[in-house]
Formats: sequence, C-alpha cells, structure tokens
Amino acid sequence: MVIIARFKCRTSCPPRSLRVLGVVALGLAVLLGAGPAAAEDRVSVYPEGKVLLYNFQNTGRAAEYGYYSYIIPNSITTELKRSRKYEVRSFPVIFEYVDPSAPEEVYKNRVRLLSERGKEFSADFIVTGSYYVENRTIFIKTQIFDVHQQKIMDINETSEELGAMLLVIIDRLSEKINTELQKGVAVKLARTASSPYTSFYNVFNGFSFGASAGLVSIYGPWGDIYDRTEMASLYIAYDLAAAGSAKNVPVLRDMVLALHYDYMTANTRDTDVPTESIFTLRSFSFNGAYLYRMESFFALTAGAGAGLAVSRVEIPGPDINGPPMILDSRRSYDPCVSLSAGARFILSRIEFGAGLAYHHIFFADRGMDYTLTYFSVGYRL
Repeated sequence: MVIIARFKCRTSCPPRSLRVLGVVALGLAVLLGAGPAAAEDRVSVYPEGKVLLYNFQNTGRAAEYGYYSYIIPNSITTELKRSRKYEVRSFPVIFEYVDPSAPEEVYKNRVRLLSERGKEFSADFIVTGSYYVENRTIFIKTQIFDVHQQKIMDINETSEELGAMLLVIIDRLSEKINTELQKGVAVKLARTASSPYTSFYNVFNGFSFGASAGLVSIYGPWGDIYDRTEMASLYIAYDLAAAGSAKNVPVLRDMVLALHYDYMTANTRDTDVPTESIFTLRSFSFNGAYLYRMESFFALTAGAGAGLAVSRVEIPGPDINGPPMILDSRRSYDPCVSLSAGARFILSRIEFGAGLAYHHIFFADRGMDYTLTYFSVGYRL
C-alpha cells in the first residue's frame, strides 16, 4: 500500500498542467499554420521553382584543374540567382556524371538517387555535370534532372580555351540551363493547374507521422518496484526546412518539431514486492530535435521535450474465478520532461530511427526517472 500513499496527496484536477499543455499545443498549431503561408510568400519571390547544383566531376587526367569543379557550379548559381526566377542551393560535393550511353541499370539507379535528393530538399530541378581539360581547352557536359518528370536532360557539350573566355562559356552554359529549366517549369505549371489537389498536398509538405517501441529501464525507488517494461509511442512531426521563414536560417532549418503520445504499463507480478500493483502511464509531450545531417539519408539527432504525464496505480484483489476486482486506484497528473539522442535513416519517404531517451516525471513526493531504448518507423508526406 506504500505506492497508493504516494498518490493520496495528488489532486484529480490538474488545471495548471493542462493550461501549460494547451499553450504548447496552440503554439505548435500557430507555427505549423504559418508554414504554408510562408511558402506562399517564397513563391511570390521565386515563382519558377527550386534548383539544386552539385560540384562538377573532373573526368580528365589534369588534376591541377580540379578547382573548376566548384568554380563552374558557383558561377552558374550566381547567374541563376541574378535572374530572380529560381531559389538556388549549391552543395560542395560531386555527383557523378552519367553518360546517356550508360547501361540501363546504371541510368535507372541514377534517376532513383536524384529523385531522393530532390524530394528530400523539395527541389524541382537538380543540375550536375562533368568537365575535362585538354590542350588548354575545357570541355563541359551538363545534365538537368527534372524531379517531377523523373527525367534527365543533357545540355550540348560546350568547349572554350582557358582564360578570360571561360566566363563567356559559363554565361552561354547558364543561358542553356535557363532555357531547359523554363521548359520544365512550363510542364510543372501545366500539371499544377490540372490538379485540384496540389494546394491541399502543399499544406502537409514537411509533415511526417509514425510509431516507435522500446525497452524501458526504471531507476530509483520506482525501479525497486517495477524494474523493466516496454513503451509504445505515436508521433506527428514537422520539419522546419519545409517552412519558408526557417529554411534559410542556419539552426532552424535543421530542427524538427513533434507531438508525442506515449503509453507504458508495468506490474509487480514478477518481483519480490509483497503487494501486487499495476502502474499505467500515458504522456503527451511537445518535442524539438536538432538534426546533424552527415549524409542526405543519414542524420544524428539530439532533442528535448516537455509535456503532461497521466499516471495511475491500481491495487488488484485476489484472482478468484475471473478477473480480479480493483481494491484501490489513484490517478495523477504531472509535468514531465525528456532528453534524447539517436540516429535517423531515410529511404525515399520512409524514416527509420533508433536511440536512447531519458525521461523524468515530477511526482509530488518522489519523481520517476527512466530511460528508453527505442526504434521508430515513419512516413514523410
């Protein structure tokens, strides 16, 4: 009966905790609702779409000209931004050029990889290329991947002698890229106009939902009673990189906000505690996590959360001829906090996560501390 005594000082009505949870939920709703509005503001500035550029691949023998790998895409980026037609983002990594005569399996694999990059960054087009230098003449090949049409477009090879004329060749190359982008934009706009569900889908861009399960280890006085058990969770999350107001802010664009519902139950049947009891926990929390993106498909995560824990302790009677009668029951409402660290893997739109989380519940007399080793799976819209 010691467990029940711990809950007698608790009230069955938690106005303060519920008000705090309501304010948190309202704040999240306002933030998520602002996402689509911000996206509309961005569209008014960049009406044509989003373009990703990767460093060009040096396919020649002259390694001393390796610096053109980033000079060429940087110059193209500058020209495209100057037109104010596109939102352009460049990456300091090389995306290998695929020759149109490559085997079909290689070509399909490249389309799949480019498609994943495009969906990850909500891009419309991806520009990649290669070059080589021979007899002081540079030869440049360029490809544009249309994320929506799943199609790779090749730009005619361009060549020019090294020196001041290189600026001319890059200008001509930028014009060709702009022409091809405009063709893709026209197709995209036509498809958008013909689909009545596009605006509805854009509202949910950046959201993901999923579930997780894991093993719980309870510590302190509560651990002496209940020890180990399992926990299941549901979540809905929003990636701030999809919000126009946050996607260009260094820290915010790597943040994810989420609402969690957790469920856990434990009992003393397999312990040495003389009085049998059943502990049930349901918690609702608001969480924020920072993603340290090591690769486009892999990120380390660190997060924190706070919310409301609804717990109940029950003392069952003897099990005689059917389910036992509950002799006593106490419910408690208390604030809770959590810290977590883990990793996230992305395969197309499927998210896999794993990690370790620490939780603390602020009971009136003695708080509960437990750790959760979890595995999660989710889907990104």
